[in-house]
Amino acid sequence: MQTLAEAPKKSPVPPLSSHAKTGRPYIYVVGANGTAVIDPTNWQHIVTAPGVAPGAWYLFMDNHYRDQLGRVWSQSSALEESYSALAGVYITDPKTFRNEKTIPLGYNAVHTVGLTPDGKFAVVPIGTGSKLNVYDTKSFEQVATVNVGDSPFDMMISSDGKYCCTPEVNTDMLTVVDPKTWKVMAKIPIGEGSGSFMVTTWPNNKFASVECCGYHGAKYNLALGPPAAPTGKGFAIKYVDLTSKSVIKSIPLDFLAVWDEFTPNGKYDFIFGPLAAKTVVVDTGTLEVAETIELESSPGLNGYITPDPNGKYVYASVKSGLQVIDTSSLQIVDTIPTDGMIGTPFVLA
Repeated sequence: MQTLAEAPKKSPVPPLSSHAKTGRPYIYVVGANGTAVIDPTNWQHIVTAPGVAPGAWYLFMDNHYRDQLGRVWSQSSALEESYSALAGVYITDPKTFRNEKTIPLGYNAVHTVGLTPDGKFAVVPIGTGSKLNVYDTKSFEQVATVNVGDSPFDMMISSDGKYCCTPEVNTDMLTVVDPKTWKVMAKIPIGEGSGSFMVTTWPNNKFASVECCGYHGAKYNLALGPPAAPTGKGFAIKYVDLTSKSVIKSIPLDFLAVWDEFTPNGKYDFIFGPLAAKTVVVDTGTLEVAETIELESSPGLNGYITPDPNGKYVYASVKSGLQVIDTSSLQIVDTIPTDGMIGTPFVLA
């Protein structure tokens, strides 16, 4: 198996220009094993490119935000101290399908990378170090280290740049950091035994949704990996008021929710998980489930769900292809085959 030092090398760029017209948007489904490009005017899959970081082990590209130069930040994690594959952060150009930079991080559990709204800084949760590493996205230099609680797993910065939120699996806390000073502002209890591990800040910048796995104890593997143990609380998503610093709603789930994404107007929250062939839609006005949409297949660990910037559609990348959800009817209106590519959908001009 390849180590971080042996991988990756730049992928050859396919002749996308011969298939697509410049200046108009296309949907790029960027995954660990390749990128599928789709024309949204006719829902046709027009080209597939090789993986952006060939040879990277356990590569996750689980957010649709880009840095100041339009690049995607993703991560791979060491699964245990004796494992040959090391952790790292990969910076890739989703249009040229090339890996631009790799930041090695050794024997560490590295989790979802997030970016400041201006794309100037990337924040990397290091679960095994109970800290957040902050990098300048232009120079790739580490500019800050934020010490947090046990096993930070995810992070997201509100679009107004006011809050950097990171959930801690083993403390059942949501830590809130000031992105201007990189100092801890608050610790918000999510509930004993909740296993808070993923987070999304709302478009209104007032609330955060926290996915809870109901497990404690994981160090290297994912939240459900050994030596994690169930707490008895089960799966849930919890909505947190960032002003009052309190949980205002808890919705139990019958599947492990890992991601949630909002329509641009903030009306609906789509909740998604790697093992479930469905997405649960919550009305943010009532905080009640408005619809459960059955998908053709589950997304697996590399699938993701992304809203179109125009708000008309939400794109769910699953094993059977890219499923297009109409946000007015909350119905699937098309499924586009993607040559087996599963990843994060980006709408790029």
